[in-house]
Amino acid sequence: MSGWPPPAEPIGRLQVRFSDGQDTVSNLSASVRVNNTLFVGADEACAIERLVIEGDTCAQHQSIPLSGLLDLADPEAEADIEGLAVEDGWLWVVGSHARTRPKPKKGKRLDLAELANLKDTRPRCLLARIPLLEDKGVCSPVQVCGDRRAGLVPQNKHGSVLAKLIAADPLLKPFTKVPAKEGGLDVEGIAVCNNRVALGLRGPVIATYAVLLEVTVKPKKSGKLSIEGDIAKRLLGLEGLGVRDLKRCGDDLLILAGPTTGLSGPCAIYRWRNWANEPPQHDQKVEVHRPERVVELPFGRGVDHPEGLALWGDGRVLVLCDSPSDERLADKGLTIGADLFELPA
Repeated sequence: MSGWPPPAEPIGRLQVRFSDGQDTVSNLSASVRVNNTLFVGADEACAIERLVIEGDTCAQHQSIPLSGLLDLADPEAEADIEGLAVEDGWLWVVGSHARTRPKPKKGKRLDLAELANLKDTRPRCLLARIPLLEDKGVCSPVQVCGDRRAGLVPQNKHGSVLAKLIAADPLLKPFTKVPAKEGGLDVEGIAVCNNRVALGLRGPVIATYAVLLEVTVKPKKSGKLSIEGDIAKRLLGLEGLGVRDLKRCGDDLLILAGPTTGLSGPCAIYRWRNWANEPPQHDQKVEVHRPERVVELPFGRGVDHPEGLALWGDGRVLVLCDSPSDERLADKGLTIGADLFELPA
């Protein structure tokens, strides 16, 4: 058979209703479900969006600024949240760690000097965990919950210790100077297994292989997070695609994969079976892992780019799209339709 397989048909659709923020709805980039709560993140914000699940609707939207929970170096700057995970009562958050180029102004001529002025990456160098407080199945991120305290890998002039380690890595260093949507470094997706944290890279894709970073994170009593040791790099055979989101599913790792740049192209969900019991074995001579491609996802031309993944129980996953088509939107752009897909057993 030539070409990509036909996309799977959704088995359902949820209406995700926001109370404000059309910009948020059009730039959704991460999601995670815990009990009756759906958390989502957006590209151009520094907040967590919380919604309550009510049947086939997610509503009661509340935007929760990260500045009220974490000691951010620049509380007003865009964090570019690209990954959310829940593990043992903690909400984990990761920023893109990416360089970006200003969006060209509409017109026949472009200002090359303006395009050459890359934005500061430091506010996007975010890796944090926040305790969750549950009340009747609805979870809220809080700064302090008993002896649990919100904290992050401290931000500094390098961005953070994690950003410094990435920039010093011989394989990744060249890509830290390149904007994300042009093949540069772009963290998208986070999965957590005890103190082991996996970070997916949308880019770079190196020698056709996607890259997964794994670090050991040690929390302090103050809540601050420290990185123990070096970064481990895993190479994934995803048929030239990069990582767009990650979700731990028991011992397995689900990988939402798509194009590395802003192109509209094939998207799929892969399953790395038994990932939790396969920690990195070597720093340099690494195995190429080839997760199973389990769900083909539909995508549009310039619209409907799958970006966020959330486990939905009973073998289902919810997929949220960036740049949603008009067909997905309602309520003057404040409600977006998100599709449910069935995972093969």
